[in-house]
Amino acid sequence: MNLVKKWLFRVVLFIIFLVALVAASENSTEVSLNFLDYRTPEWPVSWWVLTAFVIGLGFGSLLNLFSNTRLRLRHRSAEKKIAATNQQLDHIKAETSVENEASP
Repeated sequence: MNLVKKWLFRVVLFIIFLVALVAASENSTEVSLNFLDYRTPEWPVSWWVLTAFVIGLGFGSLLNLFSNTRLRLRHRSAEKKIAATNQQLDHIKAETSVENEASP
């Protein structure tokens, strides 16, 4: 199921990319963007739209990577605690079974 979700997500992203590409190719007017005192070189609107899409995709993937890494570390820590608790529980069970066998 995880594999299907992953590939479905990739297909949806690819379709969005193609729609953005087609929509952006219709806008060939060259424009320059202004950020405070900085003026960018003149590019067609299609280049700006595609650049924004790619930057957004990269930024989103980077945030996803950090989030998944954090969750994986938490999961690993929880698994270690569970293993240690199970080991202690097995040790206690072994001690009580030895005591129960020795008491009659």
